[in-house]
Amino acid sequence: MLRNYFTLYHAAMELHERLAGGQLFEIYSEHKNQVTLDFVMPGSRHLQLVVITHTPLLCLYTREGEKKKARDSASLMQSLSLQPVTGVAISPVDREIHIRFADDALLVLQLFSANTNLFLVREKRIIDAFKHKSRLAGQPFEPAQDSAGKLRELETLAMNKALFLERYNALNAGSPAEKAAALLPGLEGSLVHELLQRAGTDGIPEALFSAFQSLFFELLDPQPRVLEKENGEPQFTLLHSELATGRSFESVLDALAHYSIAMQRFLETKEELKGLRAKLLRQLGKIRKSLEGFNPELLNEFARNYEQCGHLIMAALYQPRTERKSITVENIFEPGSPTKIIALKEALTLQKNAEEYFSKASKTRGKLKAMEQRHTLLRKEQASLEELLAATESISSPKEARRFIGQQSANPGKPGNPALKNIQTPPPFRTVSLSPSVTLFVGKNAANNELLTFSHTKPDDIWLHARGSAGSHCVLKGTTLHNIAAIRQAAEIAAWYSAAKHSTLVPVIYTLKKYVRRGKKLATGQVIVEREEVLLVKPSNRLFSDQA
Repeated sequence: MLRNYFTLYHAAMELHERLAGGQLFEIYSEHKNQVTLDFVMPGSRHLQLVVITHTPLLCLYTREGEKKKARDSASLMQSLSLQPVTGVAISPVDREIHIRFADDALLVLQLFSANTNLFLVREKRIIDAFKHKSRLAGQPFEPAQDSAGKLRELETLAMNKALFLERYNALNAGSPAEKAAALLPGLEGSLVHELLQRAGTDGIPEALFSAFQSLFFELLDPQPRVLEKENGEPQFTLLHSELATGRSFESVLDALAHYSIAMQRFLETKEELKGLRAKLLRQLGKIRKSLEGFNPELLNEFARNYEQCGHLIMAALYQPRTERKSITVENIFEPGSPTKIIALKEALTLQKNAEEYFSKASKTRGKLKAMEQRHTLLRKEQASLEELLAATESISSPKEARRFIGQQSANPGKPGNPALKNIQTPPPFRTVSLSPSVTLFVGKNAANNELLTFSHTKPDDIWLHARGSAGSHCVLKGTTLHNIAAIRQAAEIAAWYSAAKHSTLVPVIYTLKKYVRRGKKLATGQVIVEREEVLLVKPSNRLFSDQA
């Protein structure tokens, strides 16, 4: 029901009441499939309208108050900035909300389940779009103005039983659900299901009309509520209910905002749980691989062979030594078997060679004992991981998931649970903490530099490198270009991890990561840097603590 025509109809009316007379401050996108329209109301009050395009589980919602956009946000349709809003309305024939401006521009929120988009229309042509701009720009667009529209047609049928029955009976083919969807524009999916439930399973046209009439007037005078399914997933509805379940709202927009926050949290929790399961499975896979590679019989055989060689050499101490690299002896431990050739170290006497073999046997048995102890620990850890995985499979609601994830974070060393440090994969770089909030990451080689710069760095992180020398890429996180003290400390470490580390002073460049890019023909780890600043520093590693 989230993207149903009736939901959008009421949302558009409420948006008109809130936005008409205000101005569009700006349009921007902070995420790939999300666009935010920031409006300024009288009294300098801000209202954001957020449109989400990639999932049918979310559509649009509002939030009040000024919100600073992220630095890496993309500004869109800037020609509309500070344009007064003259009105908001829904298209009479489709799920489109139209926002009109004083300069005759039209902003269209196309809210189809599979193809949500936002585009700007001037003089009946699309000139800009959030998605598919190159394909849509220049296409004609004429809003439907003279059409009677879906609501007028539904109202006509709801007020005229004879007309309803006549048109319904004229639809010869199809199930009751298909016939209802064909007859009643704007009613589809969950609303058709609700209609048939109210009408009963007999499919009597008169019962269907009565159910449609009551449903239609409910949708015109909605009671917006947000419910919760058995698995904790939020659900939005406009329908009246005698059951006082869920939370009721006076406003459809307020209900949509509450639902959207709850749904985003629900989806984030699912992703967190999915990520935790993936980490547990990776760890379990490593343990199983280690256990499969454990072969105590082979190590025992090596130890027995080393010890046997030592004894055979001792038995042949007075045998003439014709070869320096080996000795051929009778195998007294296996009578009747061929003679045995034992490799020797040329520089050692026979007795010392025998001692070497006894030492190898002892070391191999010690290694076997250590591996058996590790094998026991791995078995315990495997059982704990399997127990945790089984626990994740029994989770049936977001509340349980959040509680479970919180317990694992709060008790990483709890008996029976593997420590989270064994589950979480740390970043594969050297790190140094310059302060509780500022951390420097240092690459280890060319491939590691490439990984750090282009996979683990945000546009506004600070990037450093010794100028004119080979060395590590360094990335400073948690601060800005105004923190020169932290940048100087990071530069000293960057100089240390360069080919110029033995110089008295080393020039180190620094800039924001967004000014660092790959070159088409450059080798791995080599980059092109723009807008650089230079510090002349003395190489130092006094603050460095390698955690990688």
